Amino acid sequence: MNAVETKNNTILSGRMIRVTWSRRDPFLRRSGVGNVFVKNLNESIDNVQLQELLKGFGNILSCKVVSFEDGVSRGFGFVYYDSEDCANAAIKNLNGC
Repeated sequence: MNAVETKNNTILSGRMIRVTWSRRDPFLRRSGVGNVFVKNLNESIDNVQLQELLKGFGNILSCKVVSFEDGVSRGFGFVYYDSEDCANAAIKNLNGC
């Protein structure tokens, strides 16, 4: 097991932490390749649940449900896959669900 698998979305000093793989190639980060925008999420969906829902389409580098300052979900999030193919598979299979 690695730190991403064991420590991502755990509580540290009373706060949820995110541990993800770093993308060192600035072109890939800026290009948005592999990044999926997910909207119309129920406010009960958190980072862990979103990642569980979408991990079947490929290796997820990061997953984030955007929330208000009080922690309530804003109803959307981002999932960053390690490849464009994985992102496209997620979009193809879940678009309109």
